[in-house]
Amino acid sequence: MPENTRSNEVRQLRVVVEAADYEAAVALYRDVLGLRSEAAYAGEGDARVVILDAGRATLELANPAQRAMIDRVEVGRPASPHIRLAFQVDDAATATDALVGAGAALVAPPTKTPWDSLNSRLETPGDLQITLFQELGAEAATPTDVPFALVDVFGDAPLTGNPLAVVDLTDWDRPVDEAWYPTVARELNQSETTFILPGRDGAVRELRSFTAGGVEVFGAGHNALGAWWWLLETGRLGRTEPGTEIVQRIGGRNLPVVVRDDGRLDMRQTAARFGAYADPALVARAVGLDPDDISEELPPQVVDTGANHLMVLLRSGDALAVATPDRPALIAVARTVAAQGVYLAWLDGAQPQPTVHTRFFNPGVGLDEDPATGSAAGPLAALLHRHELLATDQRLTIVQGEKMGRRSTITAGVDPDGVAAVSGRGFITVRGSIHPPSPVAPARRS
Repeated sequence: MPENTRSNEVRQLRVVVEAADYEAAVALYRDVLGLRSEAAYAGEGDARVVILDAGRATLELANPAQRAMIDRVEVGRPASPHIRLAFQVDDAATATDALVGAGAALVAPPTKTPWDSLNSRLETPGDLQITLFQELGAEAATPTDVPFALVDVFGDAPLTGNPLAVVDLTDWDRPVDEAWYPTVARELNQSETTFILPGRDGAVRELRSFTAGGVEVFGAGHNALGAWWWLLETGRLGRTEPGTEIVQRIGGRNLPVVVRDDGRLDMRQTAARFGAYADPALVARAVGLDPDDISEELPPQVVDTGANHLMVLLRSGDALAVATPDRPALIAVARTVAAQGVYLAWLDGAQPQPTVHTRFFNPGVGLDEDPATGSAAGPLAALLHRHELLATDQRLTIVQGEKMGRRSTITAGVDPDGVAAVSGRGFITVRGSIHPPSPVAPARRS
């Protein structure tokens, strides 16, 4: 990933603990206290480590008088070691009972403090003394804003590529109204908005993506890669070495994302499924071209590596440049073959490496033209691989967005098992916060 531009900016606080009874410590902190597992590694000599996400981290520096005062309130006597961990929980009494049941030693039961919190003290595996605290006052019930950003995905520089809005709900622990997601996506008005949720079922994070028209999409393209780029670039996943594999959940599937040594991200899609063929004459008419502009060797076909798109190979770059979609006709053609979008591609034979120039249209979800489409790049690589125009050991360079003035570059390939992967990078161009999830009022009818 790019170097931090501020040498004094801390990305993350991580507390490193040696636990002689490793299994007991992991069980207590991960399984009982509920800290999410970000990553786990094993090395030589039975070396093992797990990194647990404890939410927002702060460093509390206290003088001896403060330390003594806290002990008097929480325990009634001097009890604190030099370093003590504190975890904010929603129910201190229940969490305390659960930890004691899992083997922690109770130092002091939950006690109401003068600053309106409920605090308990425990000794845990790893020789750690911890405080559990539950905020009881109005401050605890006040929602905080959630972070969002705009990321230019697959761009060659800032303000190129495909803009993606990212909204991070990882730390939001309250129910979210389903209507809130498409409402925010319409407000941010990007081709797609991706919401980052806590991981489950073995995934580090779960992603949900919506178009500006409020339609949920499930492919793993720029919507997913941009979200991971933002998570890594802002240090939310800690230090991540090249070669690290991260598991994401999207569209009900767990898929890996790999950090490459050049800073790019590789994102595997699903094995390609080859679907229906479309009538070349109908396709040509829908994009304002002559049927002769469409390749006879590779007729238009639906390919799905997570999202089903219609691949249309053209004979020339001129045809790609002058293509002018007829929106209703294009929607009708896509529906006849159950495709989400239409991907026009011209294979540039003058380049030493396999290179295609592309344009993508998906008016059925309100996307007239897209400057970079990772969920279509994988199917295109799979189609070329099937017709022996792309070898397993080759990488396909896909150039898109030129017509829109937002040039993007995507790299795609197919592994020996026939599974497509796309790779690229991004640029964070906007950072901010958005109003927290709240019930969405139904639209008024006149």
